[in-house]
Amino acid sequence: MKNIFTIPNIISMFRLVLIPFFVISYFMGVNDIKYIYIAIIIVLISGLSDVVDGFIARHFNMVSDLGKVLDPIADKLTQATVILSLGIMHPLAIFPMFSVLFIKELLTLFFAIHLLSKGTKPISSRWFGKLSTVVIFLTMVYTLLVDIFAFVEFPIYILSACSIVCMIISITGYFRMFRGDVKGD
Repeated sequence: MKNIFTIPNIISMFRLVLIPFFVISYFMGVNDIKYIYIAIIIVLISGLSDVVDGFIARHFNMVSDLGKVLDPIADKLTQATVILSLGIMHPLAIFPMFSVLFIKELLTLFFAIHLLSKGTKPISSRWFGKLSTVVIFLTMVYTLLVDIFAFVEFPIYILSACSIVCMIISITGYFRMFRGDVKGD
């Protein structure tokens, strides 16, 4: 039981709880801009808490198998929800990114199920997965800022393309691990 209720796992669960609040705030922002501010604060809190839970897990020896599963689930559900929501308002810029994210996560799920069926323990994220997460996060934040401040929308296309490239790098890296070319934890 002690490996379930660690501070990092509780933070990951908190990030999951934030997801519906983002959706409500973002779509209420269509009629009242102050809700977009709330939505961006939720995304920033989620991103910061992701960094904090990873730091605590590594530096205070609170890494757990549950955390290795829960943290990426919180990341992916948050990313998918925010990107899908943003894609409704910015379809040309965001839906290609959402499509690649969807394919990437299906492939990752396939890899994880296969490895778990062979008795392999969950692996920690790698630099290529973290890079992908950071670039996706920057894309989400900039898109929200466009909604608030009416910034130029063109950089969303560039950030979305960078996110797609990073996701391809990420899935390639994890595929290499899946094949056994790179050692896991």
